[in-house]
Amino acid sequence: MTAPLAAIVYSSGFPIDALMAEVADSLKREAVRLGGVVQHNRGDCPDGCASMALEDLASGRLFPISEDRGAGSAGCRLDPAGLAAAGAAVAQALTGSIDLVIVNKFGKQEVLGQGLRAEIAAGVVAGLPLLTAVRDDMLVAWSDFAGEDWQRLPPEAVAVTDWAMAALRLPA
Repeated sequence: MTAPLAAIVYSSGFPIDALMAEVADSLKREAVRLGGVVQHNRGDCPDGCASMALEDLASGRLFPISEDRGAGSAGCRLDPAGLAAAGAAVAQALTGSIDLVIVNKFGKQEVLGQGLRAEIAAGVVAGLPLLTAVRDDMLVAWSDFAGEDWQRLPPEAVAVTDWAMAALRLPA
């Protein structure tokens, strides 16, 4: 049985952002109206780190979410202002005509009650099929948040796309 909420469970080091973008592109080719965000990474920081941006799937707009904190910096480089702007775009998409919501991942910020956690909840409350990704070491926090009514998906494009197409046919 297909649940309207699904999470791709993946291990650290797996290229989940590329998989999420691939799935979004595939669904767009099938004329699925998407809302939400996928992450793109580019290795263009002077110290060799990857810069991160979230792509709004409804508009194509990019929201930079990483800060270049300079050589020798440690800790999270996440730009909370960029993440908040992307969250506003997701919230706006939920009020439009979309078929499916993709939120790039349920990660450390969402575990802390921040990030795109509220937007994930709003998508579920709106009754829209919602896809996200959860690293295996965050599964306990995800299950505490999502409860038991979600579908675990392998990190495989075909399986994820098949879930999405089946979820679009669920009765309202």
